[in-house]
Amino acid sequence: MVNDAGLSMGLPVDVHVLMWRVDGSVLLCRATESDSPWRLPWSELDGGEPAIEAVLRIADETLSVMTMAAHVWLAHVAHHRFIGGGERLGLFFRLTHWSGMPTPGTDPQVSRLQWHHLNALPESLAALDREALARWQDNDMYSELGWNPQRVCAVPRLRGIAGARASS
Repeated sequence: MVNDAGLSMGLPVDVHVLMWRVDGSVLLCRATESDSPWRLPWSELDGGEPAIEAVLRIADETLSVMTMAAHVWLAHVAHHRFIGGGERLGLFFRLTHWSGMPTPGTDPQVSRLQWHHLNALPESLAALDREALARWQDNDMYSELGWNPQRVCAVPRLRGIAGARASS
């Protein structure tokens, strides 16, 4: 992937939008195909586009709502790898305020929007989004999905080693 300045960007970055209501529900979207999974609204980061601008673009084009950068907060970061071996970085941003009623916008990949309670998420929710929502609820800012567990845990954590203590 190459950005506007002609510089190579190594890892593709996806921007996900998390809209949460006080009743405990989140907004999910779905493509026109009946077998497509439910997902958090998202888009790939365009080369040269700041992530916050991407959130504002997704809110407008995909959800038909307006918001401001002051209402966009980083909720989670996921480094994930697909079965085929490709890897991506997912930035999950929470909107704390928006104006308008979410309805499908001009994004041709989204035909349905629906609120789902966090305790009753659809079975067909994309695994990455399910993981990110669970981590967000636990205030865990980072996750890795799809990696070999031995690779992820190759460096032992000191708090998990009996008798280990921090040195100054």
